[in-house]
Amino acid sequence: MDAPGIFTVLAAAYGLFLVAVAWGFDLMAKQTANRTMSNQAGTFRYLEEHDAWQCPEDQWLWPSSFDPENRVMRYRANPTVCNTCPVKDACTVSHHGREVTRQLDPWPHSDSGRFHRGIALGVAAMAYLLPLCSMITNHSLSEILISVGTLIVITGLGVYPLARHLWNTPSNAPKIVAPEMSNREAELSAQIDRFSSKYGNSTRTRYGSDRRKEKEAS
Repeated sequence: MDAPGIFTVLAAAYGLFLVAVAWGFDLMAKQTANRTMSNQAGTFRYLEEHDAWQCPEDQWLWPSSFDPENRVMRYRANPTVCNTCPVKDACTVSHHGREVTRQLDPWPHSDSGRFHRGIALGVAAMAYLLPLCSMITNHSLSEILISVGTLIVITGLGVYPLARHLWNTPSNAPKIVAPEMSNREAELSAQIDRFSSKYGNSTRTRYGSDRRKEKEAS
């Protein structure tokens, strides 16, 4: 078996390098998104068992509205509590209470996540270029085996998993997401009813107003 040519070896290395670049870009975009969410929340703690945020002054932010288009849940503190808080000036300038948002879908199911994963998929797809050229122009057995093996690795480690994860998003599965959203809204409504007597009715009014607007728009 003849030794493979330098072009075939460099083409294989180029393809594998682009796969690594694609996953590196995807990882950096994910870390940036997570860092942005963490910076937005600051020192507030999200308590999943209550579906609420707790501020550093031991006050609570309960669900106030839901953005179905971006699948973002908004949480707001009671304005009466916020406006009398000794650290309000360092926390928020709003007179309606501090608001914190939470993305319901994990990476990359947000619009930003799908955009950046699409770029990563494009970079991984470019990895096919030189190995395919090498397989077409070089016909020795060793070069064909290297090119075919490289294409299989690019597909298995780069293009296929990125494409599969990109496809499995809420926008591509409306029949699955819709019932979950309905159940989620019912759960939030029950939570707001449960806490409105203690924390005032501003949360209930805000959420109800948003839901009426959504129904009128639809």
